[in-house]
Formats: sequence, C-alpha cells, structure tokens
Amino acid sequence: MSGLVVLGDAVVHEILMNLSKVEILKICDALTQCLIDFSVGSGRSHQPGVGVVSRPEGQRCLFRSFSSPQNFGTKLIVTPAPASKAVGSLHGVIAVCDANGVPSGIPNAEEVTGYRAALSALISYLWRRCTDNIVVFGAGKQALWHVRLALFLRGDEIKSIVVVNRTVSRAEQLLAQAKPNAADAVLCTVGTTEPLFPASFLTGVTTKRSPYIPAVGSWQPHMIELDPDLLRHATTKGGSVLVDDREGALKFSGEVIRSKGERGKLIEVGGIASQQWNEGKEDSNEEVQLKLWIKDGLVIYKSIGVSTTGLIALELSLPTFNLTY
Repeated sequence: MSGLVVLGDAVVHEILMNLSKVEILKICDALTQCLIDFSVGSGRSHQPGVGVVSRPEGQRCLFRSFSSPQNFGTKLIVTPAPASKAVGSLHGVIAVCDANGVPSGIPNAEEVTGYRAALSALISYLWRRCTDNIVVFGAGKQALWHVRLALFLRGDEIKSIVVVNRTVSRAEQLLAQAKPNAADAVLCTVGTTEPLFPASFLTGVTTKRSPYIPAVGSWQPHMIELDPDLLRHATTKGGSVLVDDREGALKFSGEVIRSKGERGKLIEVGGIASQQWNEGKEDSNEEVQLKLWIKDGLVIYKSIGVSTTGLIALELSLPTFNLTY
C-alpha cells in the first residue's frame, strides 16, 4: 500500500489547469485512439458493463469500471438526493489498481470526469470548419471545462461565447439574444429531464452553416438535454447521430430512446476517426459526403461515456499514478 496516491479535488484541479496546449493535444490524441480501439479494435470486449443504483432516499450512483493490460479500476459517481444541500452537483472517486490488484491511486473524480467528458466531446469539434460563435448550456464543471478547452484549442477563432444558466428568467433573456441557430457550436452539459431548447430553433431556420451539438450532461434514460425532434430531424435524408458508444446510447440516452433512434443511424466517433482523412486521397462519394457532414453539417454528438477514456485521462493528466494503457 506504500505506493498508493490519494489526490483531492483541489490538487487535481491545479494539475489539470496547468497542462499546456501540447499536453492537452497529446491527451486528445490518446482519447481518440482509445475510442478507435473501442469501436474497431478489441477494447469494447474487455470492459465491464455500467451499473446504476437508485436509493429510496433519492441518491443515484453510477459505477463505471475499466480494464487494461496493466490496470483495473472503477469510477463511483453520486447524484445527491433532491433534498440534499449538494443537489445539482456530482461527487465521487476513482479507484485504480495495477495488474496484480495492488492499489495505486484514488483521485477525486469530479475534475477528472469534467475534463475527460469535455475533451472527448471536443474531438469532433476539432474537425469542424467554423467555430466563431459558441452557446453553452450549464455553468458547472462540465460547462467550465468545455469552455476552457475550446478556448485552449481554438481560441484564436472564437468570437463570442454565450452561457445559458439555470435561472429561468436569465436563461430566457439569453436565449432571446442568442438562439442556437446563430451558433457554430452548442455545448450541452446539463443533467436535466427536459430539453434545453426546442428543436424548432434549428429545424425551422435556414442557415448557411449548421452547428456542432455535443450533449454530455444527461446519462440515464429518464434524462434528456436535446429535443427528440432534433435527433429525428438530424437522421432524415440519410443523416446520422454521432455517439461514443452505440449500444450505450441505445440503452442509456433519453434522447436516443425517445426519438426511437435506430442502431444503423448511430455512428461511433471512433469508427470515423479510424478512417484515413487524407485530403490528397481519392475518396468515394460516401466518404466525401461524410467529410462534408463532419466539417459543416448538423452534427449531434451524444456522449454516454466510454470507461477506458477515464483511464487515459488519469494516465496522461495525472502522471503521478504512472499508469499505462
């Protein structure tokens, strides 16, 4: 047990805040490779299923385990009961052991979860052609990391960022000034049970550019950030919805379930990333259309989470653990 490292939330936050752009891009590349391995390699077959427990007192706990040749671990995240003073926030820990089961680290999960979820959602954002105007739903750690990382990665291109918070009057005022149809990216980070905005904000308006819309806040069937009509609109005329885990989205995403999303209409980001994006290569018509969609089309990315991306975030952002994926 002498090698066990325990890191509190403030320490983890300081480490993550001091990462350079080079280090962030390195983690982004590793996360991309992790998703590729999950989608087209053998990564999916060696990961345990997700467990969720709801207590009669109102708490909901997520258990997400992961494995690699060198490490095993579990993330435990608790949603407080509605009557709790901590309601609206997520708390938890990540426990990591080496290949022999010897405990190696226990970091606070809050900052790592927000950081990993935001950077995973921004993988596809890096493929986009335009990112002038951003609308962010939420003001928690997920939202803050989305904004920080977007500025870190493409800050010289961003002209405006509008944050929509939970206060109803303020949210309505902000939406009146900056509807999603005027944005190049709409970042959704709220664990809500009602859509953050109606689909008509996007489907009823013709614009030259369509936004990129990652949704990472809702992670259970009863939760929903995006209007199901928006997903149905996105999948018409041969369109698709981007996901990190197809089976997970079909089981846990309230948006996908309520929109009656079909398995064939869900494309995993790892599958796209595995393709060769060589501009000098002769592309088939299907590949040309896919590139155009990813760069400029209406791309909805519904993230449920892939367990091994948490291990990547620990390995590269918190090197104290000396983990290897």
